[in-house]
Amino acid sequence: MGWVTTTKVVLLLFILSAEFDLGQLEKSASRSFTIDYANDQFLKDGEPFRYMSGSIHYFRVLPSEWRDRLRKMRMAGFNALQTYVEWSSHEPEPGTYDFSGILDFETFLKTAQEEDLVVILRLGPYIDAERDMGGLPYWLLNRNPNMHLRSSDPSYLKYVDDWYSNVLLPKVKPLLYENGGPVIMVQVENEYGSYGACDFAYTSHMRDLIRSGLGDNVLLFSTDGGGVGYLKCGKIPGVYSTVDFGSGGDVTKPFGAMRLFEPRGPLVNSEYYPGWLDHWGAPHSTVGTETVVKSLDDMLALNASVNMYMFHGGTSFGLKAGANQGSKYQACPTSYDYDAPLTEAGDPTQKYFAIRDVVKKYLPIPSGTVPPASPKYSYGKVQLAPQGNMFQFSSVLQSVTQKWPLTFEQLMMPNGLVMYETVLPFRIADPAVLSISDVHDRGYVFVDTYFVGIVSREQQLFNLPLSALPNQTITIVVESQGRICFGNGINDFKVGFKEGGTGFIVQETKNTQNGIPFQGIVWVNDFCLGRYWPEVGPQLTLYVPKGVLKKGANTMLVMELEVSPCSVASQCYVTLQDTHVINGPTPK
Repeated sequence: MGWVTTTKVVLLLFILSAEFDLGQLEKSASRSFTIDYANDQFLKDGEPFRYMSGSIHYFRVLPSEWRDRLRKMRMAGFNALQTYVEWSSHEPEPGTYDFSGILDFETFLKTAQEEDLVVILRLGPYIDAERDMGGLPYWLLNRNPNMHLRSSDPSYLKYVDDWYSNVLLPKVKPLLYENGGPVIMVQVENEYGSYGACDFAYTSHMRDLIRSGLGDNVLLFSTDGGGVGYLKCGKIPGVYSTVDFGSGGDVTKPFGAMRLFEPRGPLVNSEYYPGWLDHWGAPHSTVGTETVVKSLDDMLALNASVNMYMFHGGTSFGLKAGANQGSKYQACPTSYDYDAPLTEAGDPTQKYFAIRDVVKKYLPIPSGTVPPASPKYSYGKVQLAPQGNMFQFSSVLQSVTQKWPLTFEQLMMPNGLVMYETVLPFRIADPAVLSISDVHDRGYVFVDTYFVGIVSREQQLFNLPLSALPNQTITIVVESQGRICFGNGINDFKVGFKEGGTGFIVQETKNTQNGIPFQGIVWVNDFCLGRYWPEVGPQLTLYVPKGVLKKGANTMLVMELEVSPCSVASQCYVTLQDTHVINGPTPK
């Protein structure tokens, strides 16, 4: 009896000394996001709720532009943001973490909340998103070259569990809707039904891992293609299954496949495509506005919740763009414009206003005007000064000597370029054929310092005739154009040389932004804008956000990989113009 009395006294004192905090807790306790299965709808704070969401990736937009893009989306009547968390960017090397600047996803989500948007969060660990290795850290392939990614392989789960439990989930938990944050739903894995492993132990493990870190109240969902074949391996018990599909067809068919796995609950298209992705050397992808708004109207008329992927695509800054493997290897360009309602520069398009007109039939449009397109400036020519070629700077590069060529992963090189050199110890036929059976992805071949040709994964060019004498140096500069981001080939090792032959001297081109120009990549003020490749298109220009520039002197570094015009001083320049060209000509 004395124990009970003491407890009451302590409780009373707690209430008196913490009245404000309890008020906040009561406020948070009233915040809930659930599924009303009886009426096939979501409930937000107990009231029916349908979301119209748009995808914007924080890592593809500079922080100085976040609020502008989010506000424009809200002004289109959208009430939710969907975004991925990219593991590879946040843990670029094992145990080294970065959540600063463009990677400060917590501030990005809080900014969305300030703009009256709830958040649908896709944690990965695999995200696809046309990112290098689908957002998985390249160094996983260093830790275990035989690792079975996206599976219950213990050597893989060891790193996933550490990333989730000790780093990611503690950051996400305060952002949950029930805790006063904007996050209403969390995705488990991503389009797993499109991956060949079909490892139910793995997807159940990911579900339980998220539950252990975020609690039992958070609404978990999965996303798969709108067909039964995808959902068979993508469905996770206790996780709400949604589908994704584009425009132009009968929307009831993919929703019908969803209904086989979720007989009751809200209809959800988690990735509705207003455009599509691009590849180097292929025409710029576009989807007609009338087709997009027709299918959107059809879905909203069914009371479906829809996420538009992408609402604003942005830019794959740096060397983070991935590649796809269909009938051949196809690398993705720097621009992720996606023919989205907001352009790569964040400008509203005719498609934006047509979508807005459809959305306002079903959801209220905020008062006020849509923010205008940002001004663009044509600064004209910027003269460049040659700094030298890679052979002139090779002595300052890190190097290692091995009998066999090492992969990028063995060298702990995430991307970029690696120089492979060997001295020819014997006489060869003249000419001879240099055969590199599986280069990943493009190799520039030199005899001594003389350029003799290119080997290419995409073009299936693996054999190159050359002439060389004993004691001449053969150099192969290998460029990683992006690891495969989708399907079963994501364990995409870079180099691809077979073991055998003579010893190689391997030199890494690290820290090239500190004064070593060649070609194909541009830095402004030490910020890597990305790759350019106008010869193959369709992207002919690079987007320079205002957040990269500063008042006064700015620096530009250009690395040329193929043909530099700087042999003639008057031709050694770039042009800063006010027109973006991402739909240029491509090879026939």
